Amino acid sequence: MGTPGKITRIDVILPEQNDASPHLTDATVLRLARMIGRQMAREDHERQKRSRRRRQSASRQKS
Repeated sequence: MGTPGKITRIDVILPEQNDASPHLTDATVLRLARMIGRQMAREDHERQKRSRRRRQSASRQKS
């Protein structure tokens, strides 16, 4: 999903004036933001798990 640490701009394309209510558009954008946030948290959690496993296996090899 891009390079880590690099902020990517996401342009929001809004529907025409009469196509959708602002409430519907806001709800859709919030839903998308939540989904992106959950994915980022999941990826961060997986990175932390891998890091912990590496540290544990490295400490076992030293023992």
